[in-house]
Amino acid sequence: MDLTLGREESAEKVKAKASLPTARGHFSACCTPTLPEPGLNQDSWVLSPAPQPRAPDPHTEAMEPVCLVEPVPSSGTLRVNPAALGLLRGLTRPLHVLAVFGPRGTGKSFLMDQLAGQGEGFPCSPGIWVWCLPHPTQPDQALVLLDTEGFPEQEGDKTQLSRLFLLNVLLSSVLVYNTRSEGDPQRQLDRLTYVRDLPRLVQVLDECSWENSFLLSSVLPNFVWCLRDVAPDPCLDEMLEATGHELDSALSSPQDLEDSPSSCIQRLFPCRKLFCFCSPRADGGHGEPPSPADQLHPTFQEQMGRFKDYALSRSPKTVVGNRVVDGTFLADFLERVVDLLSRDKPVLLSEICNDLQQEGDDYSVGYPTDTTGDAPPRRAAASAAQPSVPDPKRECVVPLQMSQPALPVLAQAAPGTAQPGAMEEPMCLIENRPGRELQLNQRALSLLQSFRQPVVVVAIAGLYRTGKSYLLNRLASKDQGGFSLGATVQSHTKGIWMWCLPHPYRAGHTLVLLDTEGLGDVEKGDTKNDTWIFALAVLLSSTLVYNSMGTISQQAMDQLHYVTELTEHIKVKAAGEGGRQEGEDSAEFLRFFPAFVWAVRDFTLQLELDGREITEDEYLENGLKLKPGSSQRAQLYNLPRECIRQFFPARKCFVFIQPAGRRDLPRLEELQEDELEPEFSEQVARFCHHIWETSKPKTIPGGHVVTGAMLGNLAMTYVDTIRSGAVPCMESAVLALAQIENSAAVGEAVAVYEEQLARQVVVLLPTESVPELLELHAQCEREALRAFMARTFKDDDRSFQGELMHRLEEQKQELYRRNELASSDRCTAILLELSDEMEDQIGQRVYLVPGGYQHFQNDRQQMVERYRQVPGKGIKAEEVLQEFLQSKEAVAQTILQTDQALTEKEKETAAERARAEMAEREQEVLKQKEAELQQKLEDQDRSYQENLRQLEEKLEDERKKLLEEQGKMMDQKLKEQEALLREGFREEARRLENEIRGLQQQNEEIQKPSWIQSALGTLGDVASLVLPGFVGKAAGVVTNLVRRLF
Repeated sequence: MDLTLGREESAEKVKAKASLPTARGHFSACCTPTLPEPGLNQDSWVLSPAPQPRAPDPHTEAMEPVCLVEPVPSSGTLRVNPAALGLLRGLTRPLHVLAVFGPRGTGKSFLMDQLAGQGEGFPCSPGIWVWCLPHPTQPDQALVLLDTEGFPEQEGDKTQLSRLFLLNVLLSSVLVYNTRSEGDPQRQLDRLTYVRDLPRLVQVLDECSWENSFLLSSVLPNFVWCLRDVAPDPCLDEMLEATGHELDSALSSPQDLEDSPSSCIQRLFPCRKLFCFCSPRADGGHGEPPSPADQLHPTFQEQMGRFKDYALSRSPKTVVGNRVVDGTFLADFLERVVDLLSRDKPVLLSEICNDLQQEGDDYSVGYPTDTTGDAPPRRAAASAAQPSVPDPKRECVVPLQMSQPALPVLAQAAPGTAQPGAMEEPMCLIENRPGRELQLNQRALSLLQSFRQPVVVVAIAGLYRTGKSYLLNRLASKDQGGFSLGATVQSHTKGIWMWCLPHPYRAGHTLVLLDTEGLGDVEKGDTKNDTWIFALAVLLSSTLVYNSMGTISQQAMDQLHYVTELTEHIKVKAAGEGGRQEGEDSAEFLRFFPAFVWAVRDFTLQLELDGREITEDEYLENGLKLKPGSSQRAQLYNLPRECIRQFFPARKCFVFIQPAGRRDLPRLEELQEDELEPEFSEQVARFCHHIWETSKPKTIPGGHVVTGAMLGNLAMTYVDTIRSGAVPCMESAVLALAQIENSAAVGEAVAVYEEQLARQVVVLLPTESVPELLELHAQCEREALRAFMARTFKDDDRSFQGELMHRLEEQKQELYRRNELASSDRCTAILLELSDEMEDQIGQRVYLVPGGYQHFQNDRQQMVERYRQVPGKGIKAEEVLQEFLQSKEAVAQTILQTDQALTEKEKETAAERARAEMAEREQEVLKQKEAELQQKLEDQDRSYQENLRQLEEKLEDERKKLLEEQGKMMDQKLKEQEALLREGFREEARRLENEIRGLQQQNEEIQKPSWIQSALGTLGDVASLVLPGFVGKAAGVVTNLVRRLF
């Protein structure tokens, strides 16, 4: 950069140079006037150094904006500009990418020009334009700005604009949505309809498409809504500052539709901010933005300052795996995405990133390790080989897409929650079409995964045409509509249908009703999927209702043969760890299986046994009694009863009379309450209240509560396994679920940290000491760990907790850097202000007189004393002062040598004294840095202890839940053993005794101190890997952690 400043340069050129961002924090890099020799004309002073003209350096100098992606109107295609890609590939440092998107005529380009500090830069042209600049506050990064053409008021080429929006999202680390404040502001937010297409067009993991929306939230950029031309309102600005500019706090009403743009933004983008701006014009008027020479409105300047502070302080651009990217990676990533779109292929982020990572060793993804900042050899060669004349632009055809199928209608969401509302009608979750395999309905799956609340899952199974759907409609509190009943002898429900509703008794829970296809339909011919549908109902539900007609007879038991086949179609443990073997403990199945309710319809008998009245539950238990003997007939009789008693120890029975007369049954759905048999209505009411009151949330072993998103993942895992021809393994499904949930828990915890920090850091920085800063970090870290512990489970090797420790350590280092930068900037500003008078006197040669050196020394000492009296300078106060004084030492020595009042001996003594004082100050700065380093190392130990404490609390809670789970199983086993002894089945009772003894041994192991201590020891090993400077008691290698982090 040419820093020569002569009288011949124009004021405009001086202003343009001054506006260029430069590195900050080191006075040695500042442009300090060189003291002229006596008699030298002051007009000939130069700013030093003054390098020779050279080619622009993309890391330190701004380039002109160029078109990156351009639409071709004649063909509706997109094409990438190779020249722009060449500019990107010249950026070898981590990138901070800000992209702007929004309607036309809203001042997007003006906003980006303000971020660049360049006056006018971006043209108003179609496509996406890129501008590469040095980062104004983070010299180890490059700033990349993306400006996209505005979308029209009337909807234009939706596919082309959707593709441009997708590219903005995938390329940026901060996505800015810019609109004017016209009418209802939320309506402006809901104009961003293109956000609905993201989950359909982009997937994170191919094998985890069922959790795509959830995984996307961990890789998408920060979302910032800039609402322009809002009337100046100090109260509004204070409210936004108080809430950390959180977008969610400003939304005025809940969204009616789960797929509304506002809801999609809340669901997909992990961090959402809102910044309001008044008109930039000094007169407060609207219209064209002011030219660079015009004066901006003071309030707008303040608002722009807050926005720039936030936007420019975000982390650099990362991709899947939290890998920081440079220009070459971003350019290749862009080419790959456009190529996929041209071939109508989904954008699989993990596949793209892994392929790019493996294509060459020159991909230095992450912060460069080369301290010189040079590109790796192959990359440098590639950059140097860029042709001076751009190659013809490569055209990638992006064909039009079919419109997305409509999502199911949702009722209004509950105020104050981010949960979607209730479904107004059921929809098919698992399809079972004739001659085809079971298949998940992706729309229903996506909807289920959008429910983040705990779910109470009630599934109903039974023979076809037995009135299953009617009971579920009553559980949904629907007298009419809902699950289709049908009115003929044909089976009406196919596959498994789902209905998600707010739970009537459990606040903050979702009631999921599953209506399964009728079993034993003679018209199907091939009934191979019946057992799978029954098995899925068992695996997915927390309460299973079995619906049958007539009585609990041998025929009813024979029809329930599906329960006897469960162990053939469900495994507890993965292969190699023992599957279901003959005589294996059924307790493992109990950890997964639901409560069991038998609903007996059209019941005509009296509830009497041996001349006495019995309850419905006693009727069921009597029907489950075993027949003595070892004959084949006795074994066939006992098999379904043994399975029910073993797998469903928590069971309940309800009987129902016929609901109406025979002629009215075909129109049962249309009958009013007063047209039903009163006794039937009372029986249905008791059944519903029992289900609502006693059905517990779906859990997995260890007592971890399942949400809608997790239930969707389980359904996907089980159905995919069945389609592959394998047997579903419950343990494998839970472990796969744990990987997804734990990864999401890390992302959620980091987001909590950032949110907590954002509320305080603007006010507190710079801090006066390192401990003050570390206390701020500790508070945010504590809340982040709580969020992580609340969600994680089965992180047995502590690799995910280690990943979180690593991520939070990075956040702390970034906090250090920001604090030091804030302190350095403040100290620099103070010193420049305090030294202004001295600089004028130097320029006026006041000190170049006899006795001038002492005068200079007195003024400098007075300035230093005034500097030290200024509060709020932060931790860099002494270091910046030392750099400042050192930068002025050459001036001081010149004044000393030209002071004719001093002898040579006095000059030599003064110079020696100055050097000693300088060395003393350097020692003080060094001691301060050593003390700060020690404080940082001590904080790592504090961080480890906090991780240890919260992990121990979580393990104690898990142990308590596990012992409760074990205790319930033991109680059930003891109750069953007592019943077997009472009925005379001593052999079966002895078998149960072995199972009970096994549970007791497990309890003893769980209660041992080593059960928790081993996990805490593992965390120590992990900490020694991820915390630099921390030495654990055993620095073992945790393979999974290393693979994930490095």
